[in-house]
Amino acid sequence: MQSIVAGYTGKEITIKLGNAQSAPVNGTANHRIIVNVSYSVSDPTLIGQKINAVMKVHLSNGSIIKTTSFPSGFIANKTDTAELLTNIPKSYAQNITTETVFTDLNKTNILSNIVKTQPVLSGSIK
Repeated sequence: MQSIVAGYTGKEITIKLGNAQSAPVNGTANHRIIVNVSYSVSDPTLIGQKINAVMKVHLSNGSIIKTTSFPSGFIANKTDTAELLTNIPKSYAQNITTETVFTDLNKTNILSNIVKTQPVLSGSIK
């Protein structure tokens, strides 16, 4: 993640894990990773503004194999939920962890705490 720079402390938004799952995608060589987080914005200047969220997928050795975010960001509400998803090759799907954080729209300033989790393996996705 990028460093926190002037103006932001990384405490403007609090995120909490809702759930995280991992499932094979039927008919493909992919595995889908889905992370749902709830959030609460404590900085009123961010409410109604476009922000972003970044999810990194790590192998058991710590290597990052995928980073995903919202292509155009999303509008921050006082409280809400956000869902991040990505596909990875099935060969990487064992023993992965995810790291999710909210950032400014350009993904240069961290606005929240970091949530780390191991997605739960679930049934296949069509």
